[in-house]
Amino acid sequence: MQSKENNNCQGKGSFFLRERERARERERERERERQRQRQRQRQRQRERAREREREREREREREREREREKSGDKFDPNNYRGICVNSNLGKILCIIINSRLVHFLNENNVLSKCQIGFLPNYRTTDHVFTLHTLIDNQTNQNKGKVFSCFVDFKKAFDSIWHEGLLYKLMESGVGGKTYDIIKSMYTNNKCAVKIGKKHTHFFTQGRGVRQGCSLSPTLFNIYINELARALEKSAAPGLPLLESEVKCLLFADDLVLLSPTKEGLQQHLDLMHRFCQTWALTVNLSKTKIMVFQKRSSHQDHKYKFHLDTVALEHTKNYTYLGLNISTTGNFHKAVNDLRDKARRAFYAIKRNINFNIPIRIWQKILESVIEPIALYGCEVWGPLTNQDFTKWDKHQIETLHAEFCKNILRVQRRTPNNACRAELGRYPLIIKIQKRAVKFYNHLKGSDSQTFHNKAITYREMNLEKSPLSKLVLGLCSQTQTHTTEPQDSSTIRPNQIMRKQKDNYLTHWKELTKKQSKLECYLALHREYTAAEYLTTVTDPKLRKALTMYRLSEHSLAIEKGRRRQTWLSREDRLCAHCPQNEVETELHFLTSCPMYDHIRETYFPQITQIHKEFENKSNFEKLPYLLGEIPQCAITAARFVTCCHKKRATSEEQTPL
Repeated sequence: MQSKENNNCQGKGSFFLRERERARERERERERERQRQRQRQRQRQRERAREREREREREREREREREREKSGDKFDPNNYRGICVNSNLGKILCIIINSRLVHFLNENNVLSKCQIGFLPNYRTTDHVFTLHTLIDNQTNQNKGKVFSCFVDFKKAFDSIWHEGLLYKLMESGVGGKTYDIIKSMYTNNKCAVKIGKKHTHFFTQGRGVRQGCSLSPTLFNIYINELARALEKSAAPGLPLLESEVKCLLFADDLVLLSPTKEGLQQHLDLMHRFCQTWALTVNLSKTKIMVFQKRSSHQDHKYKFHLDTVALEHTKNYTYLGLNISTTGNFHKAVNDLRDKARRAFYAIKRNINFNIPIRIWQKILESVIEPIALYGCEVWGPLTNQDFTKWDKHQIETLHAEFCKNILRVQRRTPNNACRAELGRYPLIIKIQKRAVKFYNHLKGSDSQTFHNKAITYREMNLEKSPLSKLVLGLCSQTQTHTTEPQDSSTIRPNQIMRKQKDNYLTHWKELTKKQSKLECYLALHREYTAAEYLTTVTDPKLRKALTMYRLSEHSLAIEKGRRRQTWLSREDRLCAHCPQNEVETELHFLTSCPMYDHIRETYFPQITQIHKEFENKSNFEKLPYLLGEIPQCAITAARFVTCCHKKRATSEEQTPL
């Protein structure tokens, strides 16, 4: 009996030993599987990094190709333009003459209303807004088509016939001393070609206005004005706009011919061809394109044939007009994508060509003065067509680009929350700047001459507010600061700065609500900071120290609390335990910085230094110490950055030494 009991005990003991060994083996297998997952994850990260590098290289190659296409063959004289090298007194004289000449042209209504190039109080977006209004009216509301031809003149400013220009001046009523001065400037005009330190003999120039001279655009407008007048008087139909007909839009030499019928557009082309033959202008046929605007681009076809003289003109579905890529449906989706790509190329070109660390405040200035003007070009027109909700705007192409730049400046990864990155730099979403520019543009349209096309365009749109995105946007913004804003307003009563202050307050409310819902930003909320650029970004000049501080402020690190959120290594919050201490606590930023025993010796070094700067630090609770340890207190930001960096390095070293 005793022997049987002993055998049972031995059997149970061996069973438990085997089970324990199996459990250990399963745990080792799970650890090996986790290690394999980490290796696969690192491999995927390396592959993604290589793919990003290949994509950047392809983008650089495309950029070089675009530069080659733009610059052309440097040994071809046709790819060069002469520039006017004038004395300072000569420049001042030209400015004075131009001012008087423009005043005379406006007073006597010499120039056609379709020409607004380089004239005071006009801008490129005026014509873009007018064109978009005409297309929307004809295609969406009247269910018709718009037949258009975007004309490119070959070296327009260099082709001006001097004798013809003087004749045009006299025909326009310009005489007296002004005429004599302009005539003396273009009579027996001499120029030379300079290459390096050598130049040719001077030779007579009989064509072209002076490139770089403030008077030249006005002279060109006078020279081409007859074409606009002839189109206005022609019997060919134009697009209706209130009581007017729009047959062409001119911005200096950028010309678009418009007609509701294919016969009308062909008549416009014939008239333009006769004008060019008479006045020595040449049309660049390879860049002159036909576009037929209609509601559905899927129905596009090229059954409509147009020709200039005997040459057939090509059709296109997209054309860059005054800097914006317009499609045959009249939308700006391609334009916005192009602006995003241009801004991205500009940003990385600057970053690639500067080999030293630029301070954060300088990067902020670069964003505001270089990148934003590129990305937001024409936003007065396309901005009101986008969704104005802050949450939905955050996914817009331009805002995702803005967030990408912010993360690049802060040197954090793409998965860092956009709202936290913007807050760290004190930057508001670009939709607020778009709204401000839209309000100013609305004031400009409403305050312009009632006979201008863009004023008629906004007046026409406001006949049905539901069809006027710009007016709806402005009225919606005004309703937050004023009352009785259901009808179009006098532009003098609209205060853009007041509206923008209200919009910033609205965004701050939205930001606080959104941030409270994001468990990832619990540590960031504990800093209790204002929505301004963090001072440590200026105080901590060492990029490595600053990056470490930013990583832990924005929770972009490898602590268990964050690793457990990722799809490949997901764990419930209570299971995201610190693997470097026996306290069995969740490895949060608070635990990592204030209580994990592995970093006690580092705290013994840096906590007294912080206490010397701020006496009250010693008596604070661990939670209250977070703002000090994460650089929110400017006086101890550098010490905090060194402390966080040391803890980060210690943890990284410990993970590398941890056995499987």
